[in-house]
Amino acid sequence: MPLPETLGRKLLLFQQSDPLKHWWSLGEMRMCKRCEALFTGNDIKLSEDQDEVVHFHCPTAGCQGTWEDWEYPELHL
Repeated sequence: MPLPETLGRKLLLFQQSDPLKHWWSLGEMRMCKRCEALFTGNDIKLSEDQDEVVHFHCPTAGCQGTWEDWEYPELHL
């Protein structure tokens, strides 16, 4: 699966790939349990390996967080 070229394709890739949560938009917030960072789908880093498999990475430098580590944040408004 090649890296997405547009935001719409990136959102579709998220919707097809995240086994734990639904994505309605790339502006949705998530919190990483590993590094406790708060971010949006726009911030998630993507990479592609030699077999053209797309991998999703926490946007925090050095954090190994991925889908299993990202939760819906508890926002108190």
